[in-house]
Amino acid sequence: MVKKILYLLISFIVFVLLLTVGQWFIKPASFSDVVVLDEGWTVYYNGTKYYDVKFSELRNIIGKGTSKGDNIIFFHDDVSLKYFSVPTIVFESRFSAWNLYENDKPIESRFLDEYKDEKYIGCNYNFVTLKPSYKDVKIMLSILVNENGAYNYFDAPIIGDYVDVLPYEIYSHSFFFLIAAFLIIFGLMFFIIAVAFRSDMPEINMQMYAALLFFVLGTWFLAQFNLLDLFIDTKGHQTEIEYISLYMVVPLMYMVMGCMRSYLKKKVFWFFSIVGALIPFTLIALHFMGIVHINKFLFIYQLDAIVLIAFMFVMILMIDLPADSVSDSQMIQITGQIILALSFIFNVIFFYLEVAGVSKQIMISRMIVPLATMCMVFGTMVNYYLFISESFSRRSEYASLAHLAYEDDLTRIANRSKYEKYMENLWKEGEDYIVLSIDLNGLKTVNDNQGHLMGDKYLLQFGDVLEACIGEDGFIARIGGDEFVVVLTGEYMSKVDEYIELINTSLDKLNKEDNTLFRSAAIGYAYRHESTDENYNSVYLLADERMYKNKELMHGTRG
Repeated sequence: MVKKILYLLISFIVFVLLLTVGQWFIKPASFSDVVVLDEGWTVYYNGTKYYDVKFSELRNIIGKGTSKGDNIIFFHDDVSLKYFSVPTIVFESRFSAWNLYENDKPIESRFLDEYKDEKYIGCNYNFVTLKPSYKDVKIMLSILVNENGAYNYFDAPIIGDYVDVLPYEIYSHSFFFLIAAFLIIFGLMFFIIAVAFRSDMPEINMQMYAALLFFVLGTWFLAQFNLLDLFIDTKGHQTEIEYISLYMVVPLMYMVMGCMRSYLKKKVFWFFSIVGALIPFTLIALHFMGIVHINKFLFIYQLDAIVLIAFMFVMILMIDLPADSVSDSQMIQITGQIILALSFIFNVIFFYLEVAGVSKQIMISRMIVPLATMCMVFGTMVNYYLFISESFSRRSEYASLAHLAYEDDLTRIANRSKYEKYMENLWKEGEDYIVLSIDLNGLKTVNDNQGHLMGDKYLLQFGDVLEACIGEDGFIARIGGDEFVVVLTGEYMSKVDEYIELINTSLDKLNKEDNTLFRSAAIGYAYRHESTDENYNSVYLLADERMYKNKELMHGTRG
């Protein structure tokens, strides 16, 4: 167990290193050709003019985040386009409408109607193609803010050739993109596997909900970093997708925990999970009903998530762990969930530090949730691996015990219990069959005169003869000390005399090869249709009676 965890930990570290190092290898050759337009801006903020502003430091200059109705105009007088064949500017807009001008001529605008009608506007990366020019041009960007707190800090626009800016943006967020892509693909595949093997076992259902959780987290990462629109056209709904996927995390976490710890029968769990799910679903419904924007009460969802984390800590760490009711595999899964929960708290702290203007989110606060999610992924994989391993071990153990229960200790063929079970099922089918009653001649004499080891040898050799002569054509069992039975069905019934002759021939051959024993068997058989009784045992009794008649012919005695 410790070795497996160590290997998994090494695999996780290698995975993170590959992500980090891989960014250097996938760096676009034209990365340095893209220009970040951070310095040299003139800014009008609600009528106040600021000169020579760094885009990324505007928050420090104005001293607060933006409010609904704010109008921000950015001027840059000397933007060089002469090195670009298809110059393209990329900038992020957050809950805002905008107009873009080149040399005081309008180039493009978006979301003006939504702003006028006070409709919801999300966050977007905007790619706008400019007119080529060998002279420096004047760029003006006018932003109309539609939500309180839309901008806490400002990210500088970039400019470059059209074919360069998209790879630049992907590379700039390659860490988040690679993890998000992995989570979406892994989540879908894991979900399909879990559904294919779905049963009433809580462990399998837990894997299914965990797979959905990974999928929504991957979707959230793509949308949160505005990467989703780079690959699919969300028609302006990227931010809504971001919040919906985020809001699904709490309900799915409840279901993962509930299935893993079998809380689904606990009323307290259903109370917390239903309330915890109703809150995000209500916020989503209110948004699409046009009552409140989906991002407006993010803090309510965050409180909901904190309640989930507290509930998880109380139920698992304070109740289940002291009761020693958590398995090793579940402990690994729980550790992954705890790391993910703590990463959310860490991220929320830095989110509000940014809102308060203390500092922009540092890289670790942005990376910590994706990294913690990968910890949970690896924990889930270990849990699933151990669950599958334990299931196969239990199944093999049960199969072995069942085999032993229905196997003759000496000859390793079926015993009386297996014979009776087989005959009960065969009788219910209503089809005709033949039962051969077989009795070894002279076994008692061998045991008395030559010892039980020789008697065991006799039995073992006869069992081998039956398996060699009958094989898979019929059912073979030892039902008593010297009593054996063979059952033939279907087309094999017509070969009964051939089988009997083959058995006798095989015994004669053994007698010639080894004269320490004389081997022979009395055999009698009967068909099902010959018995009028409503019991499979009557067929055997008829075959047994004929076997004794055969024995009398062979020895002149019934004994």
